[in-house]
Amino acid sequence: MIEGPDKTNGIEPLPTALRKTVVASQAKVLITLPWQKHTNPATSFAVAMITDKRRVSLVPCAGDAYVIHSRNTLAEVFLASEFEWQLQIDDDMFFPFGDAAAFKRYARIPNLSDEFAGMNTIDRLLSHGKTIVGGLYFGRHEFGKPMYSEGCGTKAEATFARKAPVNLIKPTRWVATGCLLVHRSVYEDIEKRFPRLARGPNGKGGNWYSPSEHTAMDWIDKTREMLSAGPMTGDKAFKAYEMLEVASAEAKAHSSLGQGEDVCFCVRAKQAGHQPYVDFGLVCGHLGPQVWGPHNTRDEQT
Repeated sequence: MIEGPDKTNGIEPLPTALRKTVVASQAKVLITLPWQKHTNPATSFAVAMITDKRRVSLVPCAGDAYVIHSRNTLAEVFLASEFEWQLQIDDDMFFPFGDAAAFKRYARIPNLSDEFAGMNTIDRLLSHGKTIVGGLYFGRHEFGKPMYSEGCGTKAEATFARKAPVNLIKPTRWVATGCLLVHRSVYEDIEKRFPRLARGPNGKGGNWYSPSEHTAMDWIDKTREMLSAGPMTGDKAFKAYEMLEVASAEAKAHSSLGQGEDVCFCVRAKQAGHQPYVDFGLVCGHLGPQVWGPHNTRDEQT
């Protein structure tokens, strides 16, 4: 059973014995693939290994160099489907797929036990009962940071993340979208909270991942409506000033300009009542010249 809007603020330790069979195994999962052109063979292999046609289907969105378009398009396809859950997999991810030996042979992450290397990513993420939860991975270079908010924010948190795998999940401001499980209610609740970002009557045009000044525009519309009713007075002018000051403050606090689409999406999800989580037990490789992870990234010396 999934939880509703999440109010947990602390670390959530998981049972010592990882749950390999979960009630959620009957859940319908749509794997969406925002792949531009070329995909690492290891990613394709891992996706094939977790694609059980009895409960899983695949939808690619290829050829669009602007990944935000792909993520919004795939969200629209997901919401128009019968599936309850969406698992996003980027074209440079290598994630556990139920075969420990095969995963370790390619990932080459030291000290990765069979218990963690042999996970099935779908079962693992579903088992938490969270509406938005992502695997742990690192930037694709020597000084790659853990790809979640606090991991990118402090050296102490990055050091902790490099101890992974650790059998726990943590709430976070945002978690990267490369291996992210999302319940359909997250998208629906963002639309309710922010109608400007919602799909149109034809089910198209959703902007869950797009940078937008929707909060400021909402206040501008409220101010315009207030000023347009009846004669102008000094009190109305002062009220308009107060409303625009609120618009400015809220825009500064919640502006998504200059932020990645993963940050935009997770911040909006939290505002709509869904706490994002990062799973320290699900360690994914980030594919480049080598498989980047907790074992071969480090803090840049200052």
